[in-house]
Amino acid sequence: MTEAFSPALGDTVTRRLRDAILSGQLADGERLVERDIATTLDVSRGPVRDALRQLAVEGLVVVEARRGTRVASLTPEDGEEIMAIRAGIEPLAVRYLVRETTAGRFESLHEILGELEVACREGNWSQVILQDFALHRQLYVLCGRRRLLRLWDSISEPLLHIFRMNLGLYDTIEQVHTNHATLVADIESGDPLRAEEAIREHITHFQPQLLALMLARAEREDRP
Repeated sequence: MTEAFSPALGDTVTRRLRDAILSGQLADGERLVERDIATTLDVSRGPVRDALRQLAVEGLVVVEARRGTRVASLTPEDGEEIMAIRAGIEPLAVRYLVRETTAGRFESLHEILGELEVACREGNWSQVILQDFALHRQLYVLCGRRRLLRLWDSISEPLLHIFRMNLGLYDTIEQVHTNHATLVADIESGDPLRAEEAIREHITHFQPQLLALMLARAEREDRP
């Protein structure tokens, strides 16, 4: 029997769909049908509809008139633009952060690193992405420059899709935590050149492979 609607049930449906999208179980551009999702999850269509609305707000799905709902996707041009913007602003955020002298300013980064380590240990790719995302956003929060934070937030939705594409480029899930622990250590060093070089290498390392993946997918979709 289908479960009765409740806010908790709606949150559960949202989380399960979000996990399916971030883990790649639901592919970019895949059509999402309320009825089919409700049947699969054994719930009514109400919480599914609410979940899809929330995921649209998060930028993970797109609702189109007369065409229904689908998992959001990026064009290669979108990806190149977003990654270029990020490569321009994140080293700047780290430069400001290294200048800060507030005691304990790195504690929140280590808290997120701890959550990231747990997600890696559990093999939970969707949580790995969210904690990865949280750690990078925290760099902007800690640097104390509100305009840079607003710029990050303005590109955060498409960045989630780029983060998803990173999954197949890591040798192991544990590598995600190792890379971020090294990055935080470089930032904590207090050496601005070391910190900026580290963040620049970190965020551009996979860029050529990611753009190649996006181009290949676009070419497949254009074929008759």
